[in-house]
Amino acid sequence: MINKVLVIGLDGVPLSLIEGWAKEGLLPTFQQVIEGGATGLLKSTVPPTSGPSWSSFMTGKNPGKTGIYDFLYRREGGYIFPPVNANRRDGKSLWRLLSEEGKRVGVVNVPMSYPVEEVNGFLISGWMTPYSARDFIYPPELHRELEEVVGNYRIYPTETFAEERKESFFEACDSLLDLRTKTALYLMDRQPWDFFMNVFFDTDRVLHQLWHYLDPDHPWRRGGDKEDKSGPVKRYFQQVDRAVGEILSRADDDTLVFIMSDHGMGPAHNFIVLNNWLLDTGLLKLKDDPLRWLKRGLFRAGFTLRNVHKIADRLGLAKHAEYKGLYSMDYLMKLVFLSFLDVDWPHSKAYSFGRHLGSIYINLKGREPEGAVPPEEYEVVREEIVQLAKEFVDPRTGEPLIGQILRREELYQGPHLDWAPDLILRPKDERNIFFGLADFGSNITVDTVYRYSGMHRDHGMLMMKGKPVRKGARIEGANIVDLAPTILYALGLPIPQDMDGRPLREAFQEEYVKSLSPAYSEIGSGRELKDTGYTEEGEKEIEERLRGLGYL
Repeated sequence: MINKVLVIGLDGVPLSLIEGWAKEGLLPTFQQVIEGGATGLLKSTVPPTSGPSWSSFMTGKNPGKTGIYDFLYRREGGYIFPPVNANRRDGKSLWRLLSEEGKRVGVVNVPMSYPVEEVNGFLISGWMTPYSARDFIYPPELHRELEEVVGNYRIYPTETFAEERKESFFEACDSLLDLRTKTALYLMDRQPWDFFMNVFFDTDRVLHQLWHYLDPDHPWRRGGDKEDKSGPVKRYFQQVDRAVGEILSRADDDTLVFIMSDHGMGPAHNFIVLNNWLLDTGLLKLKDDPLRWLKRGLFRAGFTLRNVHKIADRLGLAKHAEYKGLYSMDYLMKLVFLSFLDVDWPHSKAYSFGRHLGSIYINLKGREPEGAVPPEEYEVVREEIVQLAKEFVDPRTGEPLIGQILRREELYQGPHLDWAPDLILRPKDERNIFFGLADFGSNITVDTVYRYSGMHRDHGMLMMKGKPVRKGARIEGANIVDLAPTILYALGLPIPQDMDGRPLREAFQEEYVKSLSPAYSEIGSGRELKDTGYTEEGEKEIEERLRGLGYL
């Protein structure tokens, strides 16, 4: 049995990149971990986005039990979609379970950990924390201590990528990486811990915004440009490699190390605006009055939020859009642009919100506030949508757009199944990304991506290293819900019976497995859900940051 666990999270990093660059000799720290431990793919949630994936990591549960399916959720009583946070998550966090067992924990920058909870140790929340929040550190007095030692601790970056500002973007990335590393090292050195976790979230952002530097076939490349532009991305990951090496130097021989990512990343070439398709099929209908005729006409003429954002980008107004909410006018613009405010809900069968995969919700009576589909017709309407989706083609090429069509009960199980999308569409070409978090953000149903050239993939990465780990082993079939039970197992602690994951015993040496059998607790790890607790201002900041990041 080991005494300590160290987890290093690299948001959005695919294993293939790390293994490839490590073999080239660019990432010596990762190469040592690969050679000295066990490595494999890590299956993410569906969809493979940070909201549900980190929630499933920390609870060992699928979204049907956590209740977190995306960045947003439909607020009861309307068609309003505010951002989620830890208060909306069912299931105790790993660090709460460890605290209850008397273990001392340290958690830094994990997405979806705001509002912070009291733990036996310290916790600094990460992504999805309101920018103006000052209550993102527990215990609160640690905030002042960090400011004295590492400076003005911040969660978010200060630059969005644009080719004409790329040098300042890289400097901002380096600065945030340095701040995150200094903070982790200081806390590891000064605070006692049995479990320590630090997430580098900017890896996700760099790959999102610079994937076209790695993809010579990306549509952003013009005039047959096949030049190798990967240098800046490789350089950044070499710095990540050094940061990881410094953190690993604080781990003794009795520490079990996990290096993981919540999902992978790959090229994104096209956005699919699913609500436009739902309008075209008649499944979604607009109100029939002069105002809506005008807004629909303007929409068709190109008066859309996406085009406004493009102009803002060209004018340099989106420089800090990721964290300062420079798109705050969008709330007023919803009254001007075509949006869900203009939908004739009593006559609409379906709608979409959600990112990456095509999430479709049936406008069900008794569940949605203005439901149009009686429960007895639910399956008929769902099958109608399935058949229409099979006929959905790219208007530019005539090629089918939809690959797999999944019903929610095929993917999820748990008390919050009713919050899940009724159908999830997977694109036939994974370079096509569904763009469903902005009502009718574009008037073009299938169009070239903007702001992001890379988007998520189903598999992240997992590396394990320590005395009990099999050296050079390949981990097969690991799922993100397996990490919490594996950590509890390695520490000799009981695994809650309602976790969906399993301990990855195959990653450990045979003698270790024989000496330690998993124990299970009959007490479940559910918890009471609360309102998100976001102020109206904080809620808008989160939405604007998602929009600035290209998620909305």
